[in-house]
Amino acid sequence: MNGRPRDPRIDEALSTHLVTLLAERGPAGFSVDELAERSGVGKAAIYRRYRCREELVAAGFAAVNEDMPDVSDLPVRQALITLLEWISNAHASGMTPTWLVGMQQIPQLRDLYMCNVVRPRRVALEAVLERGRAQGELREDIDIDVAMTCLSAPAIHVGMHRARGSSAGEVPIDEVVDLVLSGLLRPGARATDS
Repeated sequence: MNGRPRDPRIDEALSTHLVTLLAERGPAGFSVDELAERSGVGKAAIYRRYRCREELVAAGFAAVNEDMPDVSDLPVRQALITLLEWISNAHASGMTPTWLVGMQQIPQLRDLYMCNVVRPRRVALEAVLERGRAQGELREDIDIDVAMTCLSAPAIHVGMHRARGSSAGEVPIDEVVDLVLSGLLRPGARATDS
């Protein structure tokens, strides 16, 4: 027997408060004492779950995408809008500047960030674009990586400005999607929500 089973309420409290601390202070700017105080979880329970800061930060990075919407059944245009709205509103958009600074301070965090935050988003976005291409809605010759950059960079930019209350955060994501899609659609095709 391996002891008592973990209490999922403790994991949820840690995850929620860890993401908030990462947003506020970055990967290197918070302490386990702060996490314990905010979450109401004892330090011993935290250390049983996470042996080192890297594991703790990796868990926080992974938690950011837990509520990513499933867009697999949506039409391509609506799937892109839904996914990119989520990205622009997700706490990760507001965290991006903080995390980028943290990754300069602790370079090994870059791989964790790319694996746990960026890669799942790119996989979801790529699946939508590949589906659009397979259905004949998007041009066959599009470079998926370029298309993903053209779509995701403005969403992240808008999200960072939204998080800071800047008017640059008021750019409508559907207009960004329509603008980018205008260059990706097959000649004669029209992006629709149907």
